[in-house]
Amino acid sequence: MRNHLFLYLVLMVAVTCRLLPASAQKLNMDKEQADKFVYETLNNNLSNVFDIEPVKVNPAKLVKTDERSVYVLRGDYYQSQTLRSDCYVRKNRNNYLVISDRRFPLETFTNQLLNKVQCGHVLQVKHHQYGQKIPVLKTSLQSLFAMFLPTMKPFVSVTHVDKDEIEAVLVFHHPKLDFIHMLILKTQTDGLLKKGNVVYGDFYTNIPQDNLKSILDR
Repeated sequence: MRNHLFLYLVLMVAVTCRLLPASAQKLNMDKEQADKFVYETLNNNLSNVFDIEPVKVNPAKLVKTDERSVYVLRGDYYQSQTLRSDCYVRKNRNNYLVISDRRFPLETFTNQLLNKVQCGHVLQVKHHQYGQKIPVLKTSLQSLFAMFLPTMKPFVSVTHVDKDEIEAVLVFHHPKLDFIHMLILKTQTDGLLKKGNVVYGDFYTNIPQDNLKSILDR
């Protein structure tokens, strides 16, 4: 993102909203209860048993990238064309492999955050809850998927990558109830394929939606 401070300020306003139509797959919760429910369910849950999502590649629908033999399998977008569910694959002879390779950090991190490839990341994030409570939450990425993916759709935007660090935004959107959970994440680039690699950042839960496009495009 070009302006993280602006995003933080907007989200801090958003999370002061008291009432939600529904939250964390639970009905009849206000925001304080819903945030607490997410925290208590995920904190110190380091399970890695949630299955990755299988990827079916139709070569006719692939889009070539600037990287040799690397293609984008187009998905959907949420609010902004930069926040997408695209998967990255690499052609190897007559096969297409979902990318999990240290040579392609952007593609690898995107695929990991969309649950397209297995990874061993541990999240250590500041959980911004109702009432300006900000406890640190520690959980596995797979535990996050197990809680949200059955009913929510993930979208990713890698916002920065160099040889030292990679940053991304991960959004889970509930299409029927129209609220999101959002994570702003960063980790060491050389840790993407290491089991137990720690990903740091900020976690905003149960955000009612109006329009994020003006935020994400700044």
